[in-house]
Amino acid sequence: MQLLIIENNPILEENFTNQLSFDKKINFSYYSNINIIKEIIPKKEFDFIIVSSLLPEFSSYNVIEEIFNKTSKEKIIQILEKINDKKHKLSKLCFKKPININKILSSILKYQNKNQYKNKKRIHFKNGLIFNRRSRELTFEHNSNNIRLTEKESDIIHCLSVEKKFIKKVNLLKIVWGFNEKVKTRTLETHIYRLRKKIKNKFGIKVFIVVDKNSYKLN
Repeated sequence: MQLLIIENNPILEENFTNQLSFDKKINFSYYSNINIIKEIIPKKEFDFIIVSSLLPEFSSYNVIEEIFNKTSKEKIIQILEKINDKKHKLSKLCFKKPININKILSSILKYQNKNQYKNKKRIHFKNGLIFNRRSRELTFEHNSNNIRLTEKESDIIHCLSVEKKFIKKVNLLKIVWGFNEKVKTRTLETHIYRLRKKIKNKFGIKVFIVVDKNSYKLN
């Protein structure tokens, strides 16, 4: 995943670097010069662009719109002084200062995972299970049995179904719970244990979530 961060705060750059070090798949470029930004955006594809609307160069909506007129608004994350700042607001994803990096990164990861299945209301698995993320339910195509899932259980199944391969515990934890240092992998392990037990007791499926050392995937 490629991020472009437009801000003039060196502390923010350092914090982003530290937070993103856990995942080598996430790369970011950091700029504050408007002329360089104008040159880079047409040449390089970014998954998300994080822009501070408070920089002097971005003093109005028109300036931001001009620079990003060829960029999908869904890819732009704005940092605003006030969340209801209509003068500068361009994107659906907005955060107000002081910047909470954890919330921003969590939103990016959740938004990215959500969009991979935005056109699929239901996901069918080979073992006969059907996952409905909207209603947070697991049903079995061979009978009428169903399980109501908690929000976290639903997020766990969704993330694992998107990846279709082993995901490290620490990465899954960050996607589902966000970048919260207070939440440990033990929390994830407890949720996985309870979810596997639910599925086994209700559907008789012993191995829906595969555990491999420090990783998980769906069977």
